[in-house]
Amino acid sequence: MSDVEIRQLRYFIAVAEERNFTRAAERLLMTQPALSRAIRALEREVGAELLVRSPGDVGLTPAGRVLLAEARTLVAQAGNALARVRRTGGGPSALTVTASGCSAPLLDDLVRSFNDGDPAVPAEAVVGNAADQLDRLRSGAADLALLRAAPDPAAMDCVLLLDQVHVMLSASHRLAGRSSLTTADLADEPVLRWQGGNLQMMTPELWPEGFPGRPGPVVSDGMQLFAVVRLGQAVVLCPPPAQGFDEQPGTVTLPLADKEPVPLRLAWLREHARPPAVRAFVRHSRARVAAQPAISG
Repeated sequence: MSDVEIRQLRYFIAVAEERNFTRAAERLLMTQPALSRAIRALEREVGAELLVRSPGDVGLTPAGRVLLAEARTLVAQAGNALARVRRTGGGPSALTVTASGCSAPLLDDLVRSFNDGDPAVPAEAVVGNAADQLDRLRSGAADLALLRAAPDPAAMDCVLLLDQVHVMLSASHRLAGRSSLTTADLADEPVLRWQGGNLQMMTPELWPEGFPGRPGPVVSDGMQLFAVVRLGQAVVLCPPPAQGFDEQPGTVTLPLADKEPVPLRLAWLREHARPPAVRAFVRHSRARVAAQPAISG
């Protein structure tokens, strides 16, 4: 495995965890054909089939199960080593900013607009699962994270960015011509659910009086989500679109006017070796978010 790259192992882990090439490609912000080619190249490098491919599902071969356990360890060790070197050297390597898929448009907007200002230390965006953001911070794999989970107050600092709940619906929906919606408007609407319950705006603590609407279809990947909405089969609760990002074709995204903004935090380790760079990104992010009409911070 001398020629196998850490990047290839990350790709393999994503496919193994998502059990689907489309979802893994969305998580990695790459195209599905490119991901498939990368996995085939990895299989050639290791000399073994790693995946059992079937329509709608991807499983692991015995060799794949062995590699998955080793790959997770290697990727974690590489991330921790690079973070330690970066902190010790204090060099100009990029700040790594991570977020889950739901916050990917905002993450991309913050990183791109920050880098447009030609900062001394540029930033790079990394998309992961909603559940792994805190682990990325603790291990040093990320310098900052956009997250909804409360960070460890003993080890982390954060700023609060308030995220208005929006509703994405079909452009042909009877409510699509409104400028905003209320929870009462959704009373009879099927509201989309995500398999595994990790759709961030459907977190139970955000809805102490119960979810709006009625239970709608359950989906397992982003392509399916957009298709269901475009066809008018359900609406979905989502974050606001970020600046510079167009609506998904055939959809409209409207603010839920009677719902209080929900917390979205930008967090970082308190004992960070490059506080000026972190502070610069935090200042930029607060100003950028505050300037967006869909979000207040």
